[in-house]
Amino acid sequence: MTRGKLWTGLIVLFLTGTLTGIAGTSLFYKYERQHRWERGPAATQERIMKRLTRELSLLTGQQAEIEPIVRTVHLEILKLRLQHQPEVERILTRGVADLKTKLSTDQQAKLDGLYAQLERRWQVSRDYLQAAQERR
Repeated sequence: MTRGKLWTGLIVLFLTGTLTGIAGTSLFYKYERQHRWERGPAATQERIMKRLTRELSLLTGQQAEIEPIVRTVHLEILKLRLQHQPEVERILTRGVADLKTKLSTDQQAKLDGLYAQLERRWQVSRDYLQAAQERR
C-alpha cells in the first residue's frame, strides 16, 4: 500500500468519525430538548439538584439538606410565573394572531399546533404546582 492511500484512508476514517459524532450529538440534544418539557417541572427541579451536586461536589448529607430548599425555591418561582401567566397568554395570543396574517393556511395550522403544545406545558406546570401545594 502506498503512503498516499494510507493517508487518504486515515483522513476518510477521521472525517467519518467526526461526522458521526456531530450527527449523534445533534440527535441527542434534539431529543433531550423535546422530551425535557414532557417530563414537566419535576424534571427541572431534578436537573437543578443534579447540576448543583456536580458543580459543587455536594456530599450525600448536603444533598439531603439542600433538596428541600431547592424544592421550595422552585415552587415559589413557578407560583410567581403562573401568577403572571394570564398576562403572558394575552400577549402571546395577540402575537399569534398577528403572525397568522402573514402565514399560509398550512403554516397557520402548524403554528396552532405549536401553541397547543405550549398550552399543554403550562397546564402541566399548573397541575404540578397544585399537587405540590396539596402535599404541603
